[in-house]
Amino acid sequence: MDYHLEDFRALGSTKPILDSLRLSKKSPTQECCGLFVFENNKTEYTFLSFNNEKLLEKDLFSMNNSEFLKHYLSGNILSLFHSHIDYDENPSSLDIDIAESLGIPSYIFSLSTNESFLYYPSSFKPEPLESRIFIPFFQDCISFVKDYYYFSLGIKLNLYIKNWARKRIDSNDYLINNIKKYFFEININDAQNGDIAIFKPSFNNLFHIGVFDKKQYIYHHKIMHYPTHDLFTEELRNQVYKVYRYKGL
Repeated sequence: MDYHLEDFRALGSTKPILDSLRLSKKSPTQECCGLFVFENNKTEYTFLSFNNEKLLEKDLFSMNNSEFLKHYLSGNILSLFHSHIDYDENPSSLDIDIAESLGIPSYIFSLSTNESFLYYPSSFKPEPLESRIFIPFFQDCISFVKDYYYFSLGIKLNLYIKNWARKRIDSNDYLINNIKKYFFEININDAQNGDIAIFKPSFNNLFHIGVFDKKQYIYHHKIMHYPTHDLFTEELRNQVYKVYRYKGL
């Protein structure tokens, strides 16, 4: 049931995500829905479940408009959430239209595949890099690189890479295969601003990602930390698996 418990235990605070998955598992015949929202001046996050008001249509969901509007106007919504019953985790055209119109990400969990999809609409504006907390999937090392490109290079990687949720199985292979579609490998000695460094797994089995910034620094978001600029020392260099450059640079 808790398919993410062991696979992503090392990603930080996954409780709100697990709460959403448990809710989905309890409702195998009706889509579930809710919101991931910031709390305490955006230093924490939680999952809020909503009653689905589309009870006669199992493959659709609708939230209470007044309750949703309250959270929407507060600016504290991290992401929409809903489950898919009979379909895979890919967003439908309606899911995409809703996310685009609201400018809010949409997190989808499929009961059919036991996989997730995190869609960032082109209208989405990320939280500033410097003071954001670590949130698995939503504000982790991978989404940090996406948002660095948005703020520092004016490039929306989410226009090309659609799913920003780590895969449950073969997560590292999935990550590298996605990178290879839009980046090419370079020699570490040629690294410049905007190039991304893939770090070897350390205390867990997942790759970590950072971006070269000011050439001599790695800008990255480590688990359970705020983003940091770390001097690219020999010790850090020895932890690098591969370095890639975006094809558009």
